[in-house]
Amino acid sequence: MGCWYLLKKRHTELARQSVKIGSIVGLTASLLAAFTGDNSAYMVAQTQPMKLAAMEALYKGGKAQSLTGVALLNPFSQPDYMNESEPPMRIAVPNMLSLLATHDADGFVPGVQDIIKGYTKDDGTREPSLQEKMARGRNAIAALKDYRSGNKTAENLRVLNEDMKYFGYGYIKDAAQTVPFIPVNFWAFRIMVGLGTLFILAFAVLLFFVYKKDITRPRWLQMAGIALIPLSYIASESGWLVAEFGRQPWTIQDMLPTWAAVSDISSGGVALTFFLFLILFTTMLAVEISIMCKQIKKGPEL
Repeated sequence: MGCWYLLKKRHTELARQSVKIGSIVGLTASLLAAFTGDNSAYMVAQTQPMKLAAMEALYKGGKAQSLTGVALLNPFSQPDYMNESEPPMRIAVPNMLSLLATHDADGFVPGVQDIIKGYTKDDGTREPSLQEKMARGRNAIAALKDYRSGNKTAENLRVLNEDMKYFGYGYIKDAAQTVPFIPVNFWAFRIMVGLGTLFILAFAVLLFFVYKKDITRPRWLQMAGIALIPLSYIASESGWLVAEFGRQPWTIQDMLPTWAAVSDISSGGVALTFFLFLILFTTMLAVEISIMCKQIKKGPEL
């Protein structure tokens, strides 16, 4: 709103103060988001390595892995991740992915191929291959079925204790089911990070003009401030795309794939609820935008 008033040369002092406060809050929030993002990258690497591999289009992992900036990755088709080492035209920052994922510049980061075939972690422990996890998952499912039917033998308890952490893999039929759609994760992640970096730069420039220059004069900066509004929503939605596409196929990581997470709700009930929420929130959005536009046009009460 502040940039809009400056662009229209209305309520100039109020607009200048508004831009100053908004820029301080925006810069602080953007920097905090970058900080928490670093912690999120570490947690994803520990608990959802396949998501991280999809975000980076990392087909074959290893030590001292680079963080991909951009690469020539087709956004509409799943790459041949089992027969490629990396996407073409890749530009990357050396060792940065290992540093973010393991807090060690030389740390081992598994790629899609490693997760499917099995690999050895930095601490020397071995992560089983997908085929081994599938077999142990089927053992856990069978043991739990026997246990719940009353066959509470020591062998069933042993299998459950050892293999329960692979329970969800018992529902997996093919390795491809465990690999998220890489292009969506790869590009959505870069849109999110790229816009986040843009916000930090934009708020820093706005603050510089507020304190050192005359923020009321550069029209290009005022228009840029207005353009940041829809970009914030795009960045937020890109983050949700990474979160939701990246976790596939898991409803509960390693325990419950999406196709096994059934309920008693009919498809018609789900569709009805969806369209009710769609209508409700679309109406609320239209009303909110209408009220905001009227208030901006009216201006503050002096």
